[in-house]
Amino acid sequence: MLQKDRITLALLLAQAAPYQMDKSLMDVILDADVKGLDVSTEPHLVSEAMARASTLRALKNDLPNVSSPSWNAFFLSKTAEDIVPQACPADTARFDKQLRSLIMVKLFRSDRFVPAAERFVTEVFGKELLDTSDDLGEIVKQVAAATPVALSSSPGFDASYKVESLVGRTHANCISMAMGSNEGLASADKTINHAAATGSWMLVKNVHLAPVWLQSLEKRIDALKPHPNFRLFLTMETSPKIPVNLLRASRVLMCEQPAGIRANMKESLSSLSMRATKQPAERARVYLLLAFLHAVIQERLRYAPNIGWKGFWEFNDSDLECSAFVIDTWIEFVAHGRTNVAPQKIPWEMIRFLVAETYGGKIDDEGDFRQLKRLVEEVLTSAAFEENYRIVKEVTNASSPDESLHGLTLPSETGWKEFVEWVDRLPEREPPTYLGLPANAEKLLLVGQAEELVGSVRLISNTLDEGEQFTFGDVE
Repeated sequence: MLQKDRITLALLLAQAAPYQMDKSLMDVILDADVKGLDVSTEPHLVSEAMARASTLRALKNDLPNVSSPSWNAFFLSKTAEDIVPQACPADTARFDKQLRSLIMVKLFRSDRFVPAAERFVTEVFGKELLDTSDDLGEIVKQVAAATPVALSSSPGFDASYKVESLVGRTHANCISMAMGSNEGLASADKTINHAAATGSWMLVKNVHLAPVWLQSLEKRIDALKPHPNFRLFLTMETSPKIPVNLLRASRVLMCEQPAGIRANMKESLSSLSMRATKQPAERARVYLLLAFLHAVIQERLRYAPNIGWKGFWEFNDSDLECSAFVIDTWIEFVAHGRTNVAPQKIPWEMIRFLVAETYGGKIDDEGDFRQLKRLVEEVLTSAAFEENYRIVKEVTNASSPDESLHGLTLPSETGWKEFVEWVDRLPEREPPTYLGLPANAEKLLLVGQAEELVGSVRLISNTLDEGEQFTFGDVE
């Protein structure tokens, strides 16, 4: 399930959950007449938002109790969800307080509605609902030989690297092929039969291009009586042409790039953990730099094609794997088996050139390629081994020249465990300055996401309500 869909599902579940909360407050949040505004960028709309808030039964009696300093801080804060004025009685239940806060955020700071919604569902269900990572290796152990593993992704995102990476780590015997031609269809049937008989793994890519072939795949697998070690992986783009019965018979994983620097780096460090223990010790910090660079490159796609990248370039974890191989090759070249190597002796120029070419192979815009090279040069540097090195420099807030935006300092420790703990402490939603973007870059993006989130929950809720009415009408 996509990350944005997890939040939608969680809000829907919260409506039906047996927890003590005033469900009518959720109706207010979903009400199309309760218009979302961002007064931090349009302060002249404060009076309009305040007038609308004063008409709501849930808020009107308590709004006068909020002090002017509280309002001003809420209107101007970069993380307004942290300091929402408490327009409710002191004895209000915990979840009801948070629902009222969501209403306030929607009314006045719609640019912070998605982070506020994430906070609410985390409070209700725990952080595991949103902070999940499917381990393909564990899934392979869990599924039966006759159960395909379907890796579905949005158009433009290739999930096959997850299987290929697992094959590389486990040294499994895997046959790979791509669909898209009549020859591919015929070859796929024969190859699956052979792999099922011998207990090999089989990776069939782009199966959404062969919907007719997929319709008979489930029956063929049942008839195969496969070897216990046989595993069938299917990569596909989300499409209504994928047979529902096949999806029901499969273990389905929805693949997308992790949302946010922290989640992205956690996944990268997990994939690099086995090789990070190799000597020399400096290799681990270079991997940390690579994981940060990879996360920045991918996160900037959220802002494409306006200010992040000019195109929706198909960066994925295969670029990370290739870059890690480059780092391994050149570090081992200078280390000669030693347990340590001076950071200045690492051939940074060569590593930067090859890493830039690895990611740059996906780019066909000269301006974007120049930006990529700047990012690579800023992150992959021997200066990162210095004490208290700031991988993100402190900058001045353009909208408030007197205010400085904090940078990001790398950990002084050298162990992999400490690097993982440092990543865990990163903010769940990083400021755009971490990505080399203006501090206000995320505002328009989040306002649009808030409208989409509320619209999706409202649409599904209305559809479910109509379905219940239809069912009860039939019974009567």
